[in-house]
Amino acid sequence: MLNRKMLRDMGRHKTQFISIFLMAFLAIFIYTGVGGEWRGLQKSADNFYSETNLADIWLYGNGFTEEQAQAVSDISGVSAAERRLELSAVGDFENTPALKLHFIENGEIAKPYLVEGAAFDKEDPDGIWLDKRFADAHELTPSDKIGFTLNGMKLTKTVRGLVYSSEQVFESGNDTLTPNFADYGYAYLSAKAFPMPETLIYGTLLIKTADAAEPEDKISAALNGKYSVYLEQENHPSISMFANELQQHKMMGDIFPVVFLLITLLTMMTTMTRIVTNQRIQIGTLKAMGFKKGAILRHYVAYGFFLALLGAALGLITGPISLPYLFYPSMSGFYTLPKWQPAYDVSFVLVSIALVSLCTAVSWLACGRLLRDTPADTLRPKAPKIFRHGLLERTKFWQKLGFNAQWNLRDASRNRVRSLMAVIGVFGCTALVVCALSMNNAMGDLKVWQYETINRYESKLTLNEAITPEQTDNVMAAVHGEAIMAGEVEIRANGDKKSASLLVTDNATLIRPTDIHLQPTELPADGVSITRKTANALGVEPGDEIEWHIYGAEGWTQSKIAAIYRDPVNQGLAMTQAHFESLGMVFCPTAILSAEKVTEKMDGVDSVTSTADSAAGWDDLTEAMYIMVYLLIAAASVLSIVVLYNLGLLSFTEMAREMATLKVMGLKSGKLRGLLLTQNLWFSTVGFVLGVPGGLWLTHIITSFSGDEFDFPISLHPAALLISFAFTFGLSVLVNLLFSRKIRRLNMVEALKEIA
Repeated sequence: MLNRKMLRDMGRHKTQFISIFLMAFLAIFIYTGVGGEWRGLQKSADNFYSETNLADIWLYGNGFTEEQAQAVSDISGVSAAERRLELSAVGDFENTPALKLHFIENGEIAKPYLVEGAAFDKEDPDGIWLDKRFADAHELTPSDKIGFTLNGMKLTKTVRGLVYSSEQVFESGNDTLTPNFADYGYAYLSAKAFPMPETLIYGTLLIKTADAAEPEDKISAALNGKYSVYLEQENHPSISMFANELQQHKMMGDIFPVVFLLITLLTMMTTMTRIVTNQRIQIGTLKAMGFKKGAILRHYVAYGFFLALLGAALGLITGPISLPYLFYPSMSGFYTLPKWQPAYDVSFVLVSIALVSLCTAVSWLACGRLLRDTPADTLRPKAPKIFRHGLLERTKFWQKLGFNAQWNLRDASRNRVRSLMAVIGVFGCTALVVCALSMNNAMGDLKVWQYETINRYESKLTLNEAITPEQTDNVMAAVHGEAIMAGEVEIRANGDKKSASLLVTDNATLIRPTDIHLQPTELPADGVSITRKTANALGVEPGDEIEWHIYGAEGWTQSKIAAIYRDPVNQGLAMTQAHFESLGMVFCPTAILSAEKVTEKMDGVDSVTSTADSAAGWDDLTEAMYIMVYLLIAAASVLSIVVLYNLGLLSFTEMAREMATLKVMGLKSGKLRGLLLTQNLWFSTVGFVLGVPGGLWLTHIITSFSGDEFDFPISLHPAALLISFAFTFGLSVLVNLLFSRKIRRLNMVEALKEIA
């Protein structure tokens, strides 16, 4: 009988119960879906790193001898060390793509992951193992011949196999933020494939450590400091980029369920409170008929238990098998992994159990107090609460307020819990909307900042490492260009070291740094400028001293920070050519910037990149972020409607007697709707005011996991603020309209019976 009663109740209050089911489903669906996505990628990456024996440390220098490699291997805490040479080459076929060649001595550390063809052979002098995605872009297969130019020498090798690299999970090349597999790729060759093996100088030393050892001091002592860069695995550009991407997804996956869980509990509390309050007489009748308190309690607790269980079970099943595949298409365009599949985790089940348990507990709290009364007390109408006039009601200001304001202020003060729940609900919805819109603004602003404010050129010509000064002058004259020097540096300050970028300009006007307010600025003539993110990471400010050196240079240069500037995608140092040369260094242009549209490559030019292509690549890179934005907006829409509608129902239920009294006194339905609308707008205003900074804070948290390379300009445009305002208050008005019929159809006899 009680089960049939529960089904009838659910049918009568289907809107509220559907919303509870929906919130429980979405909470688990998003948690398991996003969690399955990033956990699957993390598992795939970990297996990839393990199978290829990824290095723990990369040492870069001017050359490492066999004796030095053996000395490092003999250090306690080091399990193996292996030498490698990395060089840039240009393919001698369509588009003359850039190739990063790895000449391997043994091939036991950071091994190429075979996808197709023969396994890597360190004794093969004629074979090359090619990046599969590069090979696919050029329709190359095993046994094909490939020609390329290396330091002015033309070589031809046979493709033995197609591989992935655990060091190249993310690799875009030198000039773009997004990978273009037709223009850039990597390859592995035996050291014996080098044109003159006896002259080969290994500039990279790969090191595997034992356990959690940090042997930097020992390595430095073994090599007498003869290396330029000490790079740990967690700081490797590809690995850290991918790890930051997963951390960002994890943050989103953790935030969403918390919001939905809170709304689920809020909805459950309001719905069960309403049902139990309306069924007071029924509960008293059941008690009088001999039903035990335990049976009645289990009956009402079952409402929350079964709804939450059904929603959680459905989310647990469908989340991991559906939501991850929403992200994979865009992410697989930028990251290279052998497998793309979701993973399950025991936390999915634990969170589902926690949600069901909390919903069950809320149902118990909603009816537990009423069950403590005797059957006789329960059968009597609930005695009205006795309220005293508050402090505000004793002031002259109160007398100046209209009836609408007085009634709503009194109702809000006498129903503080409901009022607080309404504010929290609107706050959560507003925060999600503001977060979504500000993230959208941030991505758009970053694009404008990078490709319009800073980069004012039309074409960027990347120069070959072996280009002569005469060729450089010819290229500059042909395109009316400006020279810049870009590279990688290591910075040391306050006991910390950080890898960063370097920009040296020759009075360039086509690339302009920006100050902390994102306005174009000039580089100081004396001293170096450092980006804000790098300065914050190292704990330095203008006037402080730092040490730095270019990759490949073993000596450190001491400089004073002259200015702080901001850059959206390249964090590090910038300085003028004059100051760079005053430090005893040689300005070697790495690229030519031109205001003209250049389509043909020239002698000494490796590649040509247009600003338009780079901007389009940025749109592709942020596609996964836009998916997050759409999810946020959809979530905020569902949450807003559910929260406001359910709180409106609770308010209407609690105020039914007051509404009936006001109607008897002559107030029309329109006036009563105005009372409810005023209260909704008050709560929406408070929630909105609190939700705007809350949403911006949420955006800051999410973008902080985008990695060390990106500096997002977080703001909320006036248009976005108006949209969020219209969204929040529009839903308040919409919910108010939904109650118009309820007010008109209010059964005054039933509502006023409690007065007797």
